[in-house]
Amino acid sequence: MTTVLAESRAQREKQVQERAEAKLRAARSAVETLKQSASAAADDAKAQRKASAKQKVEQLKARIRMLQMSGSADPKLLAQLARELKAAVKMYGGGDAGGGLAAAASGAPTATLQGETASDPAAAADTGAEVAAAPDAASTETASAAEGQKEPGVDQTQSEGEKSEGEKSDGAAKADANPYRRMAEEAQARSLEQARRSAAQQEDRDFLREVRDLANQIKTLAKRAQQQASSNPAQTRQADEADQAAAEALRAVETAGRELGAAGVSLSV
Repeated sequence: MTTVLAESRAQREKQVQERAEAKLRAARSAVETLKQSASAAADDAKAQRKASAKQKVEQLKARIRMLQMSGSADPKLLAQLARELKAAVKMYGGGDAGGGLAAAASGAPTATLQGETASDPAAAADTGAEVAAAPDAASTETASAAEGQKEPGVDQTQSEGEKSEGEKSDGAAKADANPYRRMAEEAQARSLEQARRSAAQQEDRDFLREVRDLANQIKTLAKRAQQQASSNPAQTRQADEADQAAAEALRAVETAGRELGAAGVSLSV
């Protein structure tokens, strides 16, 4: 009789431990889901910022084309276009987009490209999950102690619900322990992530090259303005400012290229 009770108690304790492990796996899964949600939100903010920068550049391209077609080279306007172009580059790269773009009246959301430096909600969630797992462990020990103190006369038969939950825990453990399935899923995830990054890097290169070309076009127009204003000191100064602003836009392109180059982006100038 004593042996039967001991075996029954050991079985119950095993089931309680399995339920606790299942709860812990569920908590870890919830934390991972929260991390993915936070990452997706950051990616969305980055995509919105880049889209706004692209839209701004398209507007600037149209204005520069109009200047080229008209044959005019207003140095003051050229300087303004160059500054707005520089602001668009900074917005795209996640730099000082807020201040520069406010001057350009873009109103786009700001974010940080190289991994957001704000507090990580996923990390906080991870801590919360660990705290939440602690009461589960405590309740497991309490349940084991309480069941171990049952009187011999109490029915020690397992309920159907306990059997079912134990079987589910065993099935989940076996699924987690399947190395081939896990390796295939990880390989697929890596392949998809690599394809996504490659597409994003090509998008960055195309944007930076286009901005670089526009900045060079502004410099060409500024040189023309300098020649036309050779006899007007005020216009000469404005033309010089336009040329300098275009040079600053080119430097912003170079800076953004280096920053994005940390993720594998190279920009040939």
